[in-house]
Amino acid sequence: MDSADLPLNVSRETLQHNPLLPKIRSNIVNRVLKTLEEMKASEYDTYVKFYREFRHYLKEGAAQDWANQERLADLLLFESTRTRAGEYTTLARYVETMPPDQQEIYFLIGEERSMIENSPYVEAFVARGQEVLLLTDPVDEFLTSALHKYKDKTLRAVDRGQAPADEKAREKLKSAEQDLGELLKTIREKLGGQVKDVRLSSRLSQSAAVLVADEHAPSAHLERLLERMGRGDETGGSKRILELNPEHPAIRTLADIQRKNPADPRVETYTWLLYDQAVIAEGSRVKDPAAFARRVNELLAGGTNR
Repeated sequence: MDSADLPLNVSRETLQHNPLLPKIRSNIVNRVLKTLEEMKASEYDTYVKFYREFRHYLKEGAAQDWANQERLADLLLFESTRTRAGEYTTLARYVETMPPDQQEIYFLIGEERSMIENSPYVEAFVARGQEVLLLTDPVDEFLTSALHKYKDKTLRAVDRGQAPADEKAREKLKSAEQDLGELLKTIREKLGGQVKDVRLSSRLSQSAAVLVADEHAPSAHLERLLERMGRGDETGGSKRILELNPEHPAIRTLADIQRKNPADPRVETYTWLLYDQAVIAEGSRVKDPAAFARRVNELLAGGTNR
């Protein structure tokens, strides 16, 4: 880009402080963004090819360029629970089609779509007709930590914090907590220091258990990323919360066993099976695969002896 007003006969350090440079930068950025917006609107297939090659840079820009964050956010494409593999939606389309009572944009980050689209974390949202964005790029952790809102809608990870629930769901949970209170206490004791807490949740519709992080704690996916980068100590060894589905037959069966005989060895065996399957569901590895296999075999052997 040419400019007759730049003093090119001075040092680079002096040139960097010239007030014309921010204006030139702003003009270039605006021109690039306008070109991409036009391509997305009129040549969508071409834009998709471009996006697949350069999406990481657009996401980094949306996370770092506060002045142009909303324009960059409009250029982002996402797979979701309502799109087929390889097809995309946008944040604008998500907001347009969300149910009237929904106030947040839900997302889940993982290594591959095949690992997270059927994850326990999304099943209750899908059952309620709520779309969940499926994010699979490492940079997505950085993006979502910086892009907190879009069109006054907060972005919310479905594997962190308390699950959204209406008044009816909260009443059902309160009733279930009275019925399953002793079981929750027993599971906390059996798991020892493996989890931060054990609680009932409306997050699940088909699965029995899942592990969730606190609202502002690192997710399991972020911890795995940091470990691969040799920075696993940065997470501080945060513990997650084991959430149970109070309506699942496995939870009800375990509660019946515990009521009849709290000392029944199956209580501990099934408790650890619930925990291990939750670890696997979040994409992590169980710490003791041999013990997990032994518990599964015990369960199978018990089933054949009935």
